Amino acid sequence: MQTYLLHNDESFTSISRSKPHVVVECLWNVASPSGSQSVIVRKHTPDKNKASEDKYHFEIWCKSGHCKKVFNVSSSDKHGVVYGEDRAFGCLQWNLAEDRLLYVAEKKKKKTCTYFAELKKEMKEEDKPVAGEKFVYKEDWGEAFVDKEQPVVCVLDLTSGDVTVLEEEILANSSCGQAVWCPKENGLVFCALPHQTTKLGILHCPIRLSILYHYNFETKTLRSLTPAENISAKSPRFSPDNTKLAYLECVAGGAHCKCMRLMLIDWKSGETSVLIDLVHSPEPESAFQGIYTAALPPRCWHPDSSHIFFSTPSRSRKGIFAADVETGEVKRLTSGDACWVVQDIAAGLMLVATSAINTPPRLAIGRLEELGSDSGIQWKYLAAGNTLTNISWEVLQHKPLVPHPIYEKLTYESIILRPVNKACQGLVVLPHGGPHSVITMGYHVNFAFLVKIGFTVALVNYRGSTGFGEDSINSLLGYVGDADIKDVQQCAEEVLVKYGLDKNKVVVLGGSHGGFIAAHLIGQYPDFYKAAVGRNPVTNLATKVALSDIPDWSHIEIGYNAYIPCAVPNAELYSKLYSMSPVAHLENIKTPMMVMLGQEDRRVPPSQGIEFYKALRSRGVPARLFIYPENSHPLQTIEAESDSIINLYLWFITNLSD
Repeated sequence: MQTYLLHNDESFTSISRSKPHVVVECLWNVASPSGSQSVIVRKHTPDKNKASEDKYHFEIWCKSGHCKKVFNVSSSDKHGVVYGEDRAFGCLQWNLAEDRLLYVAEKKKKKTCTYFAELKKEMKEEDKPVAGEKFVYKEDWGEAFVDKEQPVVCVLDLTSGDVTVLEEEILANSSCGQAVWCPKENGLVFCALPHQTTKLGILHCPIRLSILYHYNFETKTLRSLTPAENISAKSPRFSPDNTKLAYLECVAGGAHCKCMRLMLIDWKSGETSVLIDLVHSPEPESAFQGIYTAALPPRCWHPDSSHIFFSTPSRSRKGIFAADVETGEVKRLTSGDACWVVQDIAAGLMLVATSAINTPPRLAIGRLEELGSDSGIQWKYLAAGNTLTNISWEVLQHKPLVPHPIYEKLTYESIILRPVNKACQGLVVLPHGGPHSVITMGYHVNFAFLVKIGFTVALVNYRGSTGFGEDSINSLLGYVGDADIKDVQQCAEEVLVKYGLDKNKVVVLGGSHGGFIAAHLIGQYPDFYKAAVGRNPVTNLATKVALSDIPDWSHIEIGYNAYIPCAVPNAELYSKLYSMSPVAHLENIKTPMMVMLGQEDRRVPPSQGIEFYKALRSRGVPARLFIYPENSHPLQTIEAESDSIINLYLWFITNLSD
């Protein structure tokens, strides 16, 4: 940890530095409004085989580095696990008096057992588990939210240590989170996801029906702030002067990630207005492309309540923007080939994280008083960047050879990374997953690794990517397995020509929907790619739909909008799902393929990759399969990430040399 001193001449001096230390199971570390103390929330696991015995400790630390209080909220036995920074439910917020903490935890579950369990004779009646209920199926919120079924809002009193769970007082049949204190602290605003026929996965899907509510402690009344139907509202943030509430919203359902509206509620009058609307087809390409983020920064307001700051992709770059609350004008505060993300705003300063293709993330600070100046905010880096040498990059614009029948003016981009002063070993074509996501010009260790060992890498933001306008997202619905495949193939062919690369040394790599594209490419263009790697790839929409935590995804992407929760697809729908999948082109495939799977994946079931691997082997196509325990949709444990990158490199090199 380093502490910096800010001088009047805008320079920084490191005034203290401690040795690196491991922060064990730290869920939160939040400073109080005055900055005089902070709270650290830790999870303590006495026995890794008994997750139900996890203990959650709230540690209150003084500014001097002394821990003055520790609260074991688990001992209250009023709730289950405490939620961390999950961008869906979790929150931790001090009140202004700094004597209460607002947080989210799992609703207390009834203890269960089999009919043959031996119970202690002295056990109280209310403590006895419910017999015969131990193995009853309970729905959770899917990938990354395993066993998280119903979050509730809680308040910890730092004077008495009492925990209050606002459960029946609020909504008994909803999952609640993202709570914030109201002005005067006589209530709170929170998000609630109503429990419908079935729970659909929420990770990277900020399109689930979600309602903002206001709960008044004094009157014990609850009122909705947003419509109860067809809207997904999230990320409530009060202005410093307590006169306005900002939040994000979009129409519920549809593409799993889409353009957001930035909304304002006048807290006194209750009037709601749109500050930033959806951006459908931005022209020119340098114009503001819209908001594509699931959450605003926790402290996103200018201290004088005049602007709201946020980070969002803008085509292939991610920048920081300021929205003028009075005029709605949007101003970009960053520039260049980099990725910028707001971290915090305090004392007239904005802390940001920034990275580039060849520079890992580092922190920078800017003065908000420079917002209105001609030169804009001048960012001061807290440390020099550890820049990698011999990497060059360029953003290419692509005009589709086959325009969309409705959105015919759409274009897309690719980021081309190239080794400098090193012989090129081949071209790696790499489309992103999603499909409604984007690869921006930030630092990605795996991409840098591939370039440093001699590959040219084409990162393809095909039509349907976020950051290119709402029309681009909608253009892919009903055209997966077709438009996205054509875009990526066109990019690969144009890159070969532009840079004079060897057409006999092209490989493809993709994860999730990127794996879907990779598998399609080797089926639709069987002589073009020499090797392929799919990480948790979607290979058969027909068999995925019943097993994924987001079955609606398959329906929406193939253009079938009439998704009915839990309904079994009919023969016609099954046929369409199959025909738009990579398995429909199995007979054409002869490209060697490596499949890498997370054993605990709830988003794309491992059976997808296993099915495809076995089908390839049965047809005599060289294939390898890796299954990583304790990994889910992202292969992100140190062991899995390091093993997978080396194995895919060896796979490419081996097949390119044949």
